[in-house]
Amino acid sequence: MTQIREYEVTVLIDPTTEPEAVAKYVEDFTTQFTHGEGEEAKPVYHAWGKRQLAYEIKRHKDAHYLHFEAKLDGTKIRGIEREMQYDESILRYLFVKKEIR
Repeated sequence: MTQIREYEVTVLIDPTTEPEAVAKYVEDFTTQFTHGEGEEAKPVYHAWGKRQLAYEIKRHKDAHYLHFEAKLDGTKIRGIEREMQYDESILRYLFVKKEIR
């Protein structure tokens, strides 16, 4: 039985990436983070834009920040992370499970 939980996902993209490519990442992640059918199954994307980093990552001082709130099957996160690890344009990513209140 799969359990759907709420997560916050932040992805840092190489600052030299073209805006069209960043938009493609948003589209791809929206597809990957969607579970089931309906409007509530889709992730919420927050456009944080290009921001300065607290410290250099791979010799970059800033990055495109992509932030999503999504309901995900926890068993699928490992596969998504594996794909992100092999993408040269993704500097960092973080999945955080939201607390239920």
